Amino acid sequence: MIKNYIKIAFRSLLKSKATSVINVLGLSIGMACCIVIFLFVQNEMSYDKFHSKSDKIFRVLTIDKALGVSNSLVGITLPVLGASMEDNFPEVVNRVRMLPQGRQLITYEQQGFYTDHFAYAEPSIFEMFDFKLVEGDVENALKNPNTVVVTQSMAQKTFGTDNPIGKRIDIGGQPGLEVVAVMKDVTENSHLNFDVIVSMQQADTTSGFAQFLNSWQSISMVTYVELASPANEETVEDKMETLIRANNVGENFSVTLQPLKDVHLKSSGILFENYNLNKTDEGYVFTLAAVGLFVMLIASFNFMNLSTARSANRAMEVGIRKVFGAIKKQLINQFMVESVFLCLFSLFVAIGLVAALGSAVSLPFNDNLAIHFISNPVWIVGALIFTVVLGLFSGSYPAFMLSSFSPISILRGSFKTSGKGVLLRKSLVVFQFMVSIVMIIGTAIVYDQLQLLRNADKGFDTEQILTLDVSHPSLQPSIQVLKNKLEQNPSILATAGTASMPGRTFGRRGVRPEGAGPDDTWIVSVLNFDEHFVGLMGMEIAQGRLFNREIATDQQQAVIINESMAKQLAWNEPIGKKLTFGQNESTIIGVVKDFHFASLRYQIEPLAMFYNPNGGGSLAIKLNTEDVSKTMAFVQDTWDEVFPNSPLEYRFFDEEFGQQYQSDEKFGTLVFSFTWLAIFIACLGLFGLSAFTAQQKTKEIGVRKVLGASVVGIVVLLSNQFTRLIIIAVLLASPLAYYMMEYWLSDFAYRVDINWLWFLASAVVALLIALATVTYQSVKAAMVNPARSLRCE
Repeated sequence: MIKNYIKIAFRSLLKSKATSVINVLGLSIGMACCIVIFLFVQNEMSYDKFHSKSDKIFRVLTIDKALGVSNSLVGITLPVLGASMEDNFPEVVNRVRMLPQGRQLITYEQQGFYTDHFAYAEPSIFEMFDFKLVEGDVENALKNPNTVVVTQSMAQKTFGTDNPIGKRIDIGGQPGLEVVAVMKDVTENSHLNFDVIVSMQQADTTSGFAQFLNSWQSISMVTYVELASPANEETVEDKMETLIRANNVGENFSVTLQPLKDVHLKSSGILFENYNLNKTDEGYVFTLAAVGLFVMLIASFNFMNLSTARSANRAMEVGIRKVFGAIKKQLINQFMVESVFLCLFSLFVAIGLVAALGSAVSLPFNDNLAIHFISNPVWIVGALIFTVVLGLFSGSYPAFMLSSFSPISILRGSFKTSGKGVLLRKSLVVFQFMVSIVMIIGTAIVYDQLQLLRNADKGFDTEQILTLDVSHPSLQPSIQVLKNKLEQNPSILATAGTASMPGRTFGRRGVRPEGAGPDDTWIVSVLNFDEHFVGLMGMEIAQGRLFNREIATDQQQAVIINESMAKQLAWNEPIGKKLTFGQNESTIIGVVKDFHFASLRYQIEPLAMFYNPNGGGSLAIKLNTEDVSKTMAFVQDTWDEVFPNSPLEYRFFDEEFGQQYQSDEKFGTLVFSFTWLAIFIACLGLFGLSAFTAQQKTKEIGVRKVLGASVVGIVVLLSNQFTRLIIIAVLLASPLAYYMMEYWLSDFAYRVDINWLWFLASAVVALLIALATVTYQSVKAAMVNPARSLRCE
């Protein structure tokens, strides 16, 4: 019987080729989009869950409530806090402290390589986290001072095919570190990543670093704790507050815990966590999941709509089959099998689309997306269940409706599409275009916001600036030599030394401003640079002067602040005012106009800038725009001449600064792409429905033409009903889109205003697209010879 049902299904599909193609194409594209988005969302949600203790591991965060701080939550804490928690809290069974250092120069046998993810860590890292060792003893890894663990990739890069165990390397000026273990490369879905881990253990317990590890006076340590039970989180947080108060930590500081599973998705507002790789916003992930759901719903509703509409053309077939003895159950089964068969075929085509086009989507999978999808039994079973349910649901209405009609009424030609069927189809069209319009409005606003982030006046230049990493101690004595040689080239307009660059993390320090109240606690961001930096960056001085190498007191006693600091201190005349940092008093000599040294997501915080004639860990180079490639070759040659044993590490500043918005732009690109796919799928359905409507009105159109109706009049007649549906969709979509985008924009300190023109433009775009889709079928129907139309039965 099933074989017979499938045979009839094939015949029916071939008989209605256009409708079948529209159904398969729309549903396949929707399913393919849903599969891709599902894989993306699943990957984002899987971060750090591969650790067997992930539900018991928490990150220690600090809340800074001092004056001058607008972003109070930071991903670092007091150095000694983790150890004290383990010693004093029975709920804490383990802890690990680490100091990620990012890119660092590693030297082996006079050859230099850069590590991408270097960090200091305690040996408990291998007890708490499931970072696997492939060589070496996990029980003793990092337990001795001056030992190091490298990843397989770093071992291959540094030692080639030699056995790395026992080899000694230099990192960041720290010589003679012994490799004691090789770690498996960290998976992509980890917010922590390491290629080199150096032991934090100290041979000399009186060293400065050992004293730092026991300090209650610095917010600088990355700390994770393992609790005996996740239920202890609130108890431990209460005890943490008591502990830091007992150790005289400033009242402006408090501490809290963040579950490991939340670190990747719920840290968008947390600063000082450059080690939290590829972090994204939970809202983005859920929004994309909703987009995938909406695209799938639009495709599914298309399928249901066309299945319902097409059922009217099957009435005569049902009547004849009933006359020949077919029972209601058989007819229901026939329609159900046809619908399920078409859905399963669409799933097969969708997987083919993912296999063919999946490489265009940037997802961290080693194999093809389609193979990655079908290789997981849970996913493929879930997809099959969803597809079968969709087929049964889509086929249920025509199956039960047509099978219930009397064959006599059908064969007499008195069968009419029911009012409920028409209402259902209209409701589905309204929903499809309501969702599409919401997505069009959202895409427009996301695009405008990203343009604002990219093009807003940042207070400095970003173009044609190159930054070199000169942080390694071995490079410091010859940096001036490098600068002198570089500046001999007319293509290099200027060089400047700086401790950091806008977009990177700036440090923070406590400060006591002149005239501040005795109970006022101020903390400000700080930056050191030489006398050329402000000019090279195109920053502007608002009051006073810049640093001067000829003025001896500038290095020890002078400070420049930004406008935000002067404003928050309510200083109209800040020049000459005093700022006290610890025991050192500095005099304000200048005020720089505000510039965005962090993302435009955040308000500009007070900033204090100090003079360092030697610059710092970065060398900024301003290039002209004539021949960048030739200038870069000169920079490379000059570097090799001055530092023959060290590789050149450089970045273009505009690209580096723009990476702050990488997550936002990725989100915008995905939403934009899937929005137009959703509109395309909705239009496919509308195309099919308009064809069905024109077919149903064939005789009516013929009569109207005989009575003198024009082609334009008939087109308007056929288009009107769809125009009304789109207008209803616009009215429903507008308030929903406004609410959703207000919520999304609330996360930005600097944001665009929602303009009503976006809503009007989106409505016009949706209406024009819909009318263009419908008009083709309407004109085609109106151009038919009325003699042929009136012969239609």
